[in-house]
Amino acid sequence: MRNFLITSFLCSNFFLSPQSTITKDSIANVFLKATYGVDIETDLIYGFGLGHDSFEMTNPRKIPLKLDVYTPKNDFKNRPILVLIHGGGFKNGSKSKPPFIKLSNFFSSRGWVVFNINYRLTKDYGKIPGEWNDFVDANSPPDKRNQHKAVYPAIRDAKAAVRWIVANKNKLGVNPNYITIGGGSAGAVSAIAVGISENDDYKSELSIKDDNTLLTTNLNTSFEVKTILDFWGSKSAIDAINILYKKELFNKNNPAIFIAHGTDDDVVPFNRALELEGVYKKTGAPYIMYSLDKKGHGPWEYTEKGLGLGDLALRFIVKKQALEVY
Repeated sequence: MRNFLITSFLCSNFFLSPQSTITKDSIANVFLKATYGVDIETDLIYGFGLGHDSFEMTNPRKIPLKLDVYTPKNDFKNRPILVLIHGGGFKNGSKSKPPFIKLSNFFSSRGWVVFNINYRLTKDYGKIPGEWNDFVDANSPPDKRNQHKAVYPAIRDAKAAVRWIVANKNKLGVNPNYITIGGGSAGAVSAIAVGISENDDYKSELSIKDDNTLLTTNLNTSFEVKTILDFWGSKSAIDAINILYKKELFNKNNPAIFIAHGTDDDVVPFNRALELEGVYKKTGAPYIMYSLDKKGHGPWEYTEKGLGLGDLALRFIVKKQALEVY
């Protein structure tokens, strides 16, 4: 049944001729094949965050938060948005990781403006709320505590990046009604959290007095994510918000999610994907699940029916956002 559904999805007839005119909600053309050259701007600062010498919050310092922008070489001012978040277990990694550079160029050459972001890592000891600190200390093994505490500032930064994009939409030539956020591994954990959490989550838990770098992050800007790309991630960061603040963020109105996960993943177990799929089944929110048979962690070169992960994700975005594709 699953193979039938995927085949039907891949073969669905939502492709238009190049002569078609797009009028729906003023959104620019997107394409199945690479169509445009790509302009790349690196290390743009989207805000600042506090770092310290340890999670005791000693010796605070301001850390610039940077992203790269991949813009298709066209004249449109209303292009869809893709935000990418690299993996690395919240301990390492950067926007310079080859799979994220490749994915950025892939989507930008097809009409998206892509934002490939950095964020604070464990070594930065970003500012976290007291209740988050206490929760991790009570529920995480000692050798994982710093890593788990780093989740909060990482997601705080990712949400700040999206607010920066929306606040600068005219300059960037993007339409904030068509936001996709995606990531791999830890980046997928963050992408799911950014897409599903409320605008105040991972922001309002700290006051300006606690962290004055919040003032650099377009606090009055809101956004809504339409689609999430989850490459071997989990829902753990949303679970934390639900538990800590007595919320239930999973519901039928959650963004459509694309889940791809190796069945032999020994870093983020495949069961995490099944748990997320189970939640989406229960709520009725839209999703598609790709069980990558006998694949481990990070199988970026996976193909199905001749289509790579970028192709599969593009088709999912197009369908769920009702984009017209050429």
